[in-house]
Amino acid sequence: MRAVGLFVFLYTFKLVIGKQEGFIVGGDYVHTIAKFPHVAFLTLYKVDSYDEYICGSSILNQWILITAAHCLDDVTKASAFVGNVNRQIGKLHRIASYKQHEKWDTYKVNHDIALCRLKEMLRLGHTVKRVLMVKSPPKTGVADLAGWGATEENDYTDTIQLKHTRQKLWNNNQCRKVFSRVPEGTICGGETRARGNYASKGDSGSGLLVDNKIIVGLVSFKDPSVSRSLVIYTDVPYFYNWVMHSARQLRCY
Repeated sequence: MRAVGLFVFLYTFKLVIGKQEGFIVGGDYVHTIAKFPHVAFLTLYKVDSYDEYICGSSILNQWILITAAHCLDDVTKASAFVGNVNRQIGKLHRIASYKQHEKWDTYKVNHDIALCRLKEMLRLGHTVKRVLMVKSPPKTGVADLAGWGATEENDYTDTIQLKHTRQKLWNNNQCRKVFSRVPEGTICGGETRARGNYASKGDSGSGLLVDNKIIVGLVSFKDPSVSRSLVIYTDVPYFYNWVMHSARQLRCY
């Protein structure tokens, strides 16, 4: 499997009012952010571009968000919106700096993890909460994903409301039977032939959670030649030490 044939979930749109990316294909609408208070919607601007890109992220603590490294390639300006299922009226927080993994490889799509530091501290509460990150998460066969990615991949139907789906988790042996190459530090989630209920463009960096609070994955990429609904996620517990060290570094800047 070559990286050039992969489908990463970053999405760009022109700055036209109302014309933005949608969210998870299939799945269910989220009507209260209290069900997923950890989510943060990212808007990103890149070097020499007037286009706006979007990604998902999760609140790691009052200062730090966790997302996919590919979301932040060549980014010069970024903002996060929290506290509402409607991304247009979530509370705006500017991103002061970010750190991609030092071994992030855009061709091999491995080490796809990054942290963002906010300019101002988040006020945690009923609608804004942090995720838990542990080295050894509970063993389970399913996890939850919430995001604002595309609702339909043929015409990329757009919306502003958060959506949610459940993902079947695969072990590494099962995953390698489907994909010829599975990058180090990743996990598989979803179904091989699902008609809906999977991540799409705009969902990059969105957190995959177990027990609705423990983050185990970040939306990274998929290979449409194999399956449009089976997604490769960055394995967050695998990068536990890097996240802890890098978060401390960002807090000191």
